[in-house]
Amino acid sequence: MVGVSEARWTVVMPVKRLGAAKSRLRGALPGVPHEELALALAADTLRAARACPAVAGVLVVTDDARVRAAADAAGARVAADPGAGLNAAFRHGARIG
Repeated sequence: MVGVSEARWTVVMPVKRLGAAKSRLRGALPGVPHEELALALAADTLRAARACPAVAGVLVVTDDARVRAAADAAGARVAADPGAGLNAAFRHGARIG
């Protein structure tokens, strides 16, 4: 098990605007608004990353205000999405990580 003093990874977690996020799951849970499902998935992923002993921090790359608020509340750092797709979001996060 990795001790807290040995934490060394920063997780870069791109999250699209909730209306566009997880589009393949749209309608998967009837009665659950899509944006709520996408936010719950992002929040669960963020909690799991933060709980990993090898993770020193999480950087969420997003332009969604609700995602930003959830990330702030969970203790993650947040960066603006450069708006050029997934790989650009990862590169941007890695640069400022």
